Amino acid sequence: MLLNLLAVARNVMKDPGVIVGPIAWILGHVIDFFFNIIYSLGIHANSLGISIILLTIFTRCLMIPLSYKQQKSMFKMQALAPELKKIQAKYKDSMSDPEIQRKMQMETQKLYSENNVSPFSGCLPMIIQLPIFFGLYHVMQNPFKYIEVINQVYSQLSTIVLTAAQSNSTVLELVKHFGELASVPVGTSIDANLFNRIINILGPEEVGQLKTAIASVDFDTVCQSKDAIEYFMGLNLTETVGFALTPKLIIPILSGLTTFLSSWLMTKRNVPTDPAMKSQQRIMNITMPLMMAWITTSLPGGIGIYWIVSNIFQLCQQFFLNKHFEKIGAAEIIVPKEKKHKKGGIR
Repeated sequence: MLLNLLAVARNVMKDPGVIVGPIAWILGHVIDFFFNIIYSLGIHANSLGISIILLTIFTRCLMIPLSYKQQKSMFKMQALAPELKKIQAKYKDSMSDPEIQRKMQMETQKLYSENNVSPFSGCLPMIIQLPIFFGLYHVMQNPFKYIEVINQVYSQLSTIVLTAAQSNSTVLELVKHFGELASVPVGTSIDANLFNRIINILGPEEVGQLKTAIASVDFDTVCQSKDAIEYFMGLNLTETVGFALTPKLIIPILSGLTTFLSSWLMTKRNVPTDPAMKSQQRIMNITMPLMMAWITTSLPGGIGIYWIVSNIFQLCQQFFLNKHFEKIGAAEIIVPKEKKHKKGGIR
C-alpha cells in the first residue's frame, strides 16, 4: 500500500536540540497561554490560527523599541545624504588609490559615529526574527507538545486507534506502517504518547483510512475537533504548504507580497547615493520576497501566517513612525555641527 503523506516523512523521535528547544519551549508556552484564553471563551474553530496572530502581535510589540531605533537611524541616513555626497565628491578623482579609499571610509564612519548612525541597524530586527522563526517551526510541527488542549485531542485519537488495533488487524497494520513512515525504530512499542507524534504527520488521506478501518463515531467526532482547532480559514496550519495548486498557496503568495511591501516602505526614503549600493538594494527588494514565498511553501502553514501578520504589523508601524519622524524633521534628528565639538563631546 502506497501512502502519500502531505509532509515529507520525518523522524518523529528527533528532538529540537539545545538551541531551538528552549526557544520552542518559550514560544509554545506563550501560544498555549493565548490558546487557553481563546478556548475558554468558547472560540474553538480557528483557535490555533488566532493564537498565532496574538503571538505575532505580542512579539512585535516587544520589538517596538528596536524598530523605533531602526527607523530613526534610517531617517538620519536620509538626512545625512548631502554630507555623504560631499565626502564622495571630495575623493571621487582618486578612488583607485587604496589609501584614498581608506580615508574616505574613515571620514564616512566619523560622520556616522558623530550622529550615532549605523548602516546595519536595519538588520537587527531581522536577526532577532530568525530564532523566533526556527522555534515556531518546531512548535507548528509538534503543536501537541506545547498546547495542552491539542495534546488532549491527540491523546483521545491515539487511545481510540491503539485500542482498535488490539482487535482489528487492518488498524494494526496501519499503525505499523505509519510507524515506519515516522522513522520509529523497529521493535519499539508504540504507546499513546508516541502515536501522538505519528498522528501529527498524517495527512487527510491517512486519517481517512483510519476512519474507514475503525468506523467509530467517537473517532470521527475527535477528528472534527482536531480539524476545528488546526484549520484557519480553511487551511491546516500544521501541514506543509507545498507547491500543489491548492488554496494553501495563498500563504506563500501573501508572504512574498507583504515582504515586498514592507521592504519597499522601509527603503523608499533611504535610497543609497552610491550606485552599487542602490543596485544591491533594488535586487534585495526583489529577491527577498521571492525567497520568503519559496521558503513558506516548505514550512507548516502556521509559520506563513506568523510571517504575514508580522509584515502587516511592520507596515502599519513603519507608516506611523514615518509620520512621526517627518513631523520631528531632520533638524531634531541630526546633531548640529556646532554642538559636536563643544566640551563634553556630542550632546
